[in-house]
Amino acid sequence: REYVFVDTPGFDNPDRPARDTLNTIADWLERKYRGGALLTGVVYTHRITSPRMDGLLRESLEIFCCICVAKAAGRVRLVTTMWGRVKDPRAAETMVSQLAENFWKPLLNAGARHMRFENSKQSAWDIVEDLVVEGQPLLLQQELVDETRNLYEMFAGHALYLQLQKLL
Repeated sequence: REYVFVDTPGFDNPDRPARDTLNTIADWLERKYRGGALLTGVVYTHRITSPRMDGLLRESLEIFCCICVAKAAGRVRLVTTMWGRVKDPRAAETMVSQLAENFWKPLLNAGARHMRFENSKQSAWDIVEDLVVEGQPLLLQQELVDETRNLYEMFAGHALYLQLQKLL
């Protein structure tokens, strides 16, 4: 099998507006879908060492949910990283429970799963192999290409617009 891994820009960059990041990702997804490429899975990473979900992380996750929750949530893995730097395993497990209940719930309820990246080659392949299914388009891709909608008319664009309004 051949795999293509894509590391997209994050929405949690204070030096880059979320709108620009969404445009970059949407343009890439649109080009790939027009070319016949379908996504097998999406990995969303979260550092378990992050002390809390600040505004940028929260906004990033909300936008990610808008892009993935409708049809692709079953192909989403919410992957916690940096487990090797955890000083208090019990506190880290509590953090995972809080993430699942307070932030990841819509994705988990729609079929996403949490996995831990243990900083090993085998752990990485476990995550990849867990995602190996027949590819399907994301809702964002279908709306851009099949329905020829404008990014800001769409669900993800609308959610971003609402987030931007909160900031103004």
